[in-house]
This record gives sequence, C-alpha cells and structure tokens, in this order.
Amino acid sequence: MKRSISVFLLMMTLFVMTGCSRATMNAQIAESIGTLGQYENNEPVETPKMKAQREIQEQKEAAEEDVTGHLNTAARLAASYDYTAALEEIAKISEEHAEDDRVISAKIEYQRLLGQMVEYGGDVAHFSVKTLVADPSRAFDGDDMSSYYNNWTLTVDEFKAILQSLYDRGYVLMDVHEKVVDIQNEDGTTSFAVNTPSVPEGKTPMVLSFTEANYYDYQQGDGFAGRLVLDENGNVMNEYTDASGQTLIGAYDVIPIVDEFVEEHPDFSLRGAKGIVSVTGYEGVFGYGIETGASTIAAIADRLKETGWEIACQGFSDNTMESDLDLDELEGDLDTWSSKIGSLVGDTDLLIYPYGEEVTAGTAKQELLLEKGYQFFFSIWTTADFIEVQPDYVRQTRRTLDGYDLYMYADYLTDFFDVDEIFDKTRPAFE
Repeated sequence: MKRSISVFLLMMTLFVMTGCSRATMNAQIAESIGTLGQYENNEPVETPKMKAQREIQEQKEAAEEDVTGHLNTAARLAASYDYTAALEEIAKISEEHAEDDRVISAKIEYQRLLGQMVEYGGDVAHFSVKTLVADPSRAFDGDDMSSYYNNWTLTVDEFKAILQSLYDRGYVLMDVHEKVVDIQNEDGTTSFAVNTPSVPEGKTPMVLSFTEANYYDYQQGDGFAGRLVLDENGNVMNEYTDASGQTLIGAYDVIPIVDEFVEEHPDFSLRGAKGIVSVTGYEGVFGYGIETGASTIAAIADRLKETGWEIACQGFSDNTMESDLDLDELEGDLDTWSSKIGSLVGDTDLLIYPYGEEVTAGTAKQELLLEKGYQFFFSIWTTADFIEVQPDYVRQTRRTLDGYDLYMYADYLTDFFDVDEIFDKTRPAFE
C-alpha cells in the first residue's frame, strides 16, 4: 500500500512539474525503476491480474517453443529418411501437448513413411575422390604438374555434376556401418553379419570417401583450396586463394560442396550420412601442421563428425602397407598415426589402404590391423563394386574418380552418370 501511494505521489509530482502526458510519465517512471518495456503501457506497477496474464502468456510461449522445436528437429530427421529418430523426437513432446493436431499429424506421417521403407540387399558402390581443382586454368596450365592433375583429379564442376547425376538417378549417401549388424555370440563376443539397411523404395545406397584430406604444399598456387576452416557459423569451409591473390572462404572442395548439396537436397543423405574423410600424416592434416594446428584440427574433426562425416586412417607415412612396410614398420606407422592424428580426430575403425594396396588376408599384418581396432578396410577396384563381410572385418572396394578413370573407364560408369556430360571441356587432351 505504501509503495502504491509513493508511486502515485511521484507520478502526480512529475505530472504537475512537467505537464507531460501519462504515457510519457509512465515511461519515465518505468525507466527510473527498471521496468521499461516490461508491462502494458509501461505501467510502473504490475498488478496481480497483469502478473497472472504475463505468466500465462509466458507459459504458452514456452510450450509453443518446445513443441515447435521438437517438430522442426523431427522434420529435419525425416527429410533424410530417419523416421525412427523422428518418431523418438516426437515422443519427447510433453504429454500435455501430445494431442496437438500438428503432433498427431507428424506422428502418423512418419509412421506411414517408416512402414514404406524396404530392405536393400544389393551392391553398394563406393566412390572415392581427392582434392578438387577449383581453377582449371591454373591446374592445367602446361607446367610440369599439369599432366599429373589431369590424370588424378576431378574439377569442382565435374564433381558437382556427378553429385547431381547420382541424386537424379536415386542414389543416397550411406554410412558403411549400416551394411553390417552386430551378432551376440554364445561366448559373449560379437561378430558381424550382413545387414540389409532400410531405404525408401527406388533408392540405392552408396558410400563416398574423400581421401588424403591433407592439402599438400605442391598444390598451392595451382588452383586448389588451401585448407579447411570453420566459418563464422561453425560450418566446415575452404580457404582458397584465387588467381589475383585474394583469399576467399567458401565451398571449393569436396566437404563443403557435399554439405551444401545435402542442405539443398536432404533426401540425398540416408539417415544423415555424408561420407568418409581419410588423412595421412604426410604434410599435416586439413592444411595445418599436426603440432602447430592441433586445436584447429580437433575442432574441424569434431564438426565433421557432428555433421555426418566419418574419419578414417590412411596410414601415417602414406606408404603402402603390403609392399613398403614390414610388420614392425607397419606397427610403428599405425601407432604414430594414432598418437599424432588419432589423438586429435578421434578413434576410428575405418582404414583406407594407401594407393589401394591391401594387405594379404590371414597374415600377421592383417592380424595387426585388427588388433589396432580397424574393422572396415577399403582397397581399389575401378570397374566393379565388391563388399565382403566377415565375422571380424569388412572389405570394400572403391571406385576412384579422377580424369584418368573418367577417360579410361567411362563404360563402367554408365549406371551412375554419363561421362560425356560430366567431362570438363577445359581439360587437356588425353594421349
């Protein structure tokens, strides 16, 4: 009561002294007592009725924000066919709002779509690419490296066209782990068995890998991206220096190009999968020195894994594991990768064989790889798709995509894209 009288007297005094309007007076008083903008018409005192109305409104807004948040998250999951996760997200909505028409409609729709998924038991193609040429005029300029780039790289335009063709033909990116299921054995151990992942009818899963994501020194100045960076929104992008010397941040290589494509076409990703990123220890990781850029490498790796990418070991020295390294050297190579790179990017059970040369099955080298925790092994077979599931490991071949393979093996790629339409006309002629 005393507070109300004091405020009334203050209001009247201001009114007499200044001759201002009630609205102006209310604003001045509200500003002086710290309630400006909090109450209707800037009334300086919140009445019980006003308080009750405010609390009811705040509760409604919080409830609406909660419901909308879960519905939006569920919609994003459903866009990549993860209907199970979408339904789990819907189930997080409070019981009080479970009968909301929007919630009921979303639940019914995701259950319907989940029921329409089919099991896929066919071949799974694995396409593998290296760092892309962003500026063909600099890569194919006739110098000593021009022929090398022509043979062993794709251009940005070629890669984008390949993604579009794969999407148009019904392919979807899949996590290779979905090809197996863990089986519990009687002795308590687990084994792999072949899995038939669920996909929408008419869709064909495939695996994508981006190998040697190191950004080597020899590529600098030749029209390639310089390194990976995190932009102001926390997204993985490339730092690229153009022909005029201007440094730009954008999608100039595999990872951000795929990210942007999936953002535009979420139905190109099966349950949020993007692809595999492999690194060696040769000339750093992601464009940074392993020691000087450790925190940056770790931050980029974390973001990659958050957004559907997986990281694979490709050995530390980039030497072939069958021909170049004996057993002790191989163990040292793997241990060095684990301590210097794995400590930054996290543990992995994926191993991409350097240059595609796999170790012989049943040998001490294979046993060593299994002991080190690797269970998925990727070699090269350009003209066909092959995957083998054993109780303790999986072998899969990958089709390398580069200028040479487009030129030499076009007839083996017709299920995926038309090489004549893909081929960058700025390339030098192949001899």
